[in-house]
Amino acid sequence: MKVKVVYPVMDKVNVLFLRLRRIARWLFLIAGGVCVIVNIATKGKAWSAVVVWSLWSVWNLVFSPDSIEFNMISQIVKAVFFVIVLLALIDFCLAPGWAMFVIPIICFAALILTTVILLIDYKSQLKNTMPMMWLVIFSLVLTVVSFTGLIDTSWPVIVLGSIAFSVLLLFVFFHNDFVRELKKRFHTN
Repeated sequence: MKVKVVYPVMDKVNVLFLRLRRIARWLFLIAGGVCVIVNIATKGKAWSAVVVWSLWSVWNLVFSPDSIEFNMISQIVKAVFFVIVLLALIDFCLAPGWAMFVIPIICFAALILTTVILLIDYKSQLKNTMPMMWLVIFSLVLTVVSFTGLIDTSWPVIVLGSIAFSVLLLFVFFHNDFVRELKKRFHTN
């Protein structure tokens, strides 16, 4: 018996995207390597860390999208993670003093946006709440750390804490749905 293996023909868009991705991979690697070498040779501030992280962010968000968790809430939280790390790198390596004011603003904007997306289409978006829960936990930890005095407490941190607490109350209010979703996510009875 002879088995004939037939694979579906790739459409033209996928072939073009794969070619573009292959070219972009080499361009990104060359650009990142050149930036690191130039930064080491000039012995200045570590600006190449910002460039390499930016290249990595663009690669992950554009050229290598998620296969499994590809939904709006997950992509927003993923983009916020990349932006937060980028801002922290800029603050640490280049221009210190402003990131702890901007990062909470980005976090509470992301919390508002993901909550609106969740509430608009609650039943279908319920399975996508895990990244949102991680963002709420990060926001609450940042708020608690701010109130302990380790970092400055500013109005964006207070707003972030209140929005994160409100979203946490939303999780508590709809606790049956969220507990059921957590059981599915972590495979418990």
